[in-house]
Amino acid sequence: MAGEPADAAPTQAVRVLAVDDDAALCRRLASALAAVGYQVLTAHDVSGAIAQADATPPDIAVVDLGLPTSGLEVIRHLKQAGSTCHVIVLTGSDDEQSRHSAFEAGADDYVVKPVPPSEIKRRLAAAARGQRAFVDLRHQKEAADRRLVYGSEATALLAHDLNNGLAVALSNLQYLMEDFAPTSDDQKDALSGTLKSLKKMSGLVANFVDIARFEDAAVKPVAAHCNVRALLASVLETNAAALARGIEGVIDCEPALQGRFDHALIERVLHNLIGNATRYCNAGGKIVVAGKRLHATDGDSVMLSVTNTGPLISQELANNLFGKYARGSGGKRGMGLYFCRLAAEAHGGRIDYEPTSIGPSFVLRLPGHA
Repeated sequence: MAGEPADAAPTQAVRVLAVDDDAALCRRLASALAAVGYQVLTAHDVSGAIAQADATPPDIAVVDLGLPTSGLEVIRHLKQAGSTCHVIVLTGSDDEQSRHSAFEAGADDYVVKPVPPSEIKRRLAAAARGQRAFVDLRHQKEAADRRLVYGSEATALLAHDLNNGLAVALSNLQYLMEDFAPTSDDQKDALSGTLKSLKKMSGLVANFVDIARFEDAAVKPVAAHCNVRALLASVLETNAAALARGIEGVIDCEPALQGRFDHALIERVLHNLIGNATRYCNAGGKIVVAGKRLHATDGDSVMLSVTNTGPLISQELANNLFGKYARGSGGKRGMGLYFCRLAAEAHGGRIDYEPTSIGPSFVLRLPGHA
């Protein structure tokens, strides 16, 4: 209306929490505020107000001091560290001590009952104008959070479908290689190379899927005894096609060494580490995959390492190598080393970067009691 310009102030999407033990008064206030565009939540006691504020943080709160338990507790909670909520006290107490206590608790405004609805609307409109920047920032954050959730869900679905498709392709290719043997060396090389590429691609997609499951504590390693040297040899052989520029692959492990861990998970960790070593190994150098007993008194514990000749990783990069989306030794972002860390920790172990005399080394320590 022309006579009440303050009521026309921007209110859209501003959240108001109305707290009063008089339920009828609270309903009337909520109705009047909702009619001019506010999003209104109500509560009639301290615990209800705190629960509402935690579930849906308000931009503005109208709080009665005369609750069954003092409304000061609500104000303090609303004004906790980092809160931008504008608090208006609405009370029948017009004494100096009440005003002092309210402002000491963090109140921004103080209104004494009875007060006409138009006055409350004007004060809220003024508060809303002051809160506009915070409200806009909240909207942007909520929109960004929604996009992240959508992106995460869409990516997870895509990764799941890719994982299933690759599994079918791998199974079919292995069946064809067993039942329809290739007749020439070229055919053997083509099928073998395709199989190795599919395995690597399947491992990358599985890493992505399992990272989310690790973070939700949904992955539990299925530990079993495993010949360590055979595992190292298998992983190195799968990556043999990627070893170019005269790079030599070396295994340093006793033939009879046994460990107890989740074979599939640790195999994928080694694929990640050897893949990284292949990219950053110097021409004519070597990659050493090693295994030995971690604890002499524990027959299941093992320490696995992948070392390549070449330049060491800078300290700046080394400090965050195993973080999510961290930059790798070549400056590229990825999740491979993050997956390696999660897999190691799921076994009760750890993975570390260690500089050596010949180049960078990644060391996986598995205690053997996963």
